Amino acid sequence: MKNSRFHLIILSLLTMDFLGVRRVAFGDPAANRKLLESNPVSEATEDVKEFFSSVWGGACYTTSQCAGYISHCDKDQGVTVLDGECRLAWWVWLVIAIVIFLLLSSCISCICLPCCCLYACCSNILDCICCCCRSRRGYSPARSG
Repeated sequence: MKNSRFHLIILSLLTMDFLGVRRVAFGDPAANRKLLESNPVSEATEDVKEFFSSVWGGACYTTSQCAGYISHCDKDQGVTVLDGECRLAWWVWLVIAIVIFLLLSSCISCICLPCCCLYACCSNILDCICCCCRSRRGYSPARSG
């Protein structure tokens, strides 16, 4: 009784093994390959493109189809009266303008104001770039160091 049960288990394992080998050997090789079909880089690229189209330039029918809080559905930019394009909200443009203004003013102040901690570095860069605006004009006398 024990011996027949052991033979039955071995026979069922061999049968399952044979069917598995047969499926791998004679089955469709590309039927179940999910690894090569999904590319995480292309999926991430598509997600980024979808996000940016919901911020700017994507087709929409309502504002809820655009990115929340930073863009809205502009019906004047659409192909028909019913559709529109996602556009940035006015306050986003204001924030971008303020950031650009602060960057430009900080660069100009570092070049022009001697009280800035980066004045020496910026004035040396300006001396290298523009020879007509040198801070040290003229020649030094011979043997003065």
